Amino acid sequence: MFKKILIFSLLFSLYISQNIITSWNYDKVAMYDLQKINTFLISFTETPFDIPISITNDTLTIENIKLTQIQTNLYDSLINYNTGLLLFTPNKITLCFDFSYTESKKGYKGNSTLELKIMNFKIKVKNNKETEKVDFSIKMTTSLESYSIPGIQDKDFLKLLQNVLYYEFNKNLILTKIIPEELEKGLKNYYKKFYEKNKEFKIHTNDFFGYMIFPTRNNKFLYFCEDHLGEYKTSFCYYSGFTSIYEYPQDKTKVPLVNERFTHNEDDLYNIFINRDMFQSISNYIIDHYLAYNPKYYNNKTNVKELSYDFTVASLQKYFSGLEYLKKEDFFECEIYIENITLFETQYKVFVRIKDENKNYFVLRINSDINIDMPISKSVRFTMCLKEIKSKKIEVVESTVIPQVEISDLDGLIKAIEESFDFKHNPICLNDEGFNLRDYFSEINKIYIQEEGIYIEGKQLYQ
Repeated sequence: MFKKILIFSLLFSLYISQNIITSWNYDKVAMYDLQKINTFLISFTETPFDIPISITNDTLTIENIKLTQIQTNLYDSLINYNTGLLLFTPNKITLCFDFSYTESKKGYKGNSTLELKIMNFKIKVKNNKETEKVDFSIKMTTSLESYSIPGIQDKDFLKLLQNVLYYEFNKNLILTKIIPEELEKGLKNYYKKFYEKNKEFKIHTNDFFGYMIFPTRNNKFLYFCEDHLGEYKTSFCYYSGFTSIYEYPQDKTKVPLVNERFTHNEDDLYNIFINRDMFQSISNYIIDHYLAYNPKYYNNKTNVKELSYDFTVASLQKYFSGLEYLKKEDFFECEIYIENITLFETQYKVFVRIKDENKNYFVLRINSDINIDMPISKSVRFTMCLKEIKSKKIEVVESTVIPQVEISDLDGLIKAIEESFDFKHNPICLNDEGFNLRDYFSEINKIYIQEEGIYIEGKQLYQ
């Protein structure tokens, strides 16, 4: 049978964040951040940075000062994700400047280089959860002895250059304001661009859910990674995912911390947490734009499973009163509208349409607990399938049958409804081929659901 394929490419705005949170080994996360910072520092001077001062001191003039290179040795540096402190000390960063000089008393004139070792280079990170912004604050400390000018043979002239540069750099706030402010802006922009390279992850639904496509965009730099527990064991990093345009910013960074398995990563696994809000956004959209207008049909033609009932009024009379005046041999079919789906329950409305001369029908609203299975395939793929359903509330909300239809055998009706699901021949899965996480994992080991959302464990792609 021909099926009309509906494809929606949904670009949700990123008003709500941290729908995806990862936890991983503290040292490995720190290693990758050190790599990022190192790359940023050595690339900062790809275009030499002009120092906005010209120095004239008695017989000495120094000008054309440019920051031309940043040398780094970040091995064994400190990153504290709990306090947001990155400390590179001692002398792990060297700023190299080119400058020209003229000394009228001795007649010196030429170009030289200043190699300035930074005794303490400190980055303080502040994750502002209210504005979803990250602020970097950089401080540097040096001493007169840190000012090294190779190639100058005259010791007195060398000392003069060192003293003048030291004094003028401090006077003009070169190391306390000018360069730190540029580094702060540059580092924030570097992280922003680094995250922008993250590949989009697309969630495809199958025909049951309307053939929709939901792109999850994890390319927004939200916060610097954190260690809420302060144990130096596990680091938590944040990604936006996509969200509903009707929601507003809120801090979700602590949501998965209730899960000991996620927070205390004893097996050194890469963990991804997907907030239930993300699943709910998908679910709500599918319901509002497809399932609410496209019912599922259940009758003697769609069913292939052997049942304890048939599709006649006689079977309905086992569970309902008020059908006594209808012909027992008349057939019925069910028209089902799904009204809500969460990770743990569903609500749907069932129009029981009786094929008699009066076209009678009655409507049930059913609330059920559900159990979702997430099988792993091909190492890095998984899908979400309905595994079990337990009806907990059933009520008749409408009826054209006179007298009013009422439930007479609730337990029997619950059993009949539950046996109607045929997951073997008619599986209900969000996707047929599975969601591919090959850009995040080399192997997925475990997927499970808790109240707050979905957890995925495995080996990180580059692990």
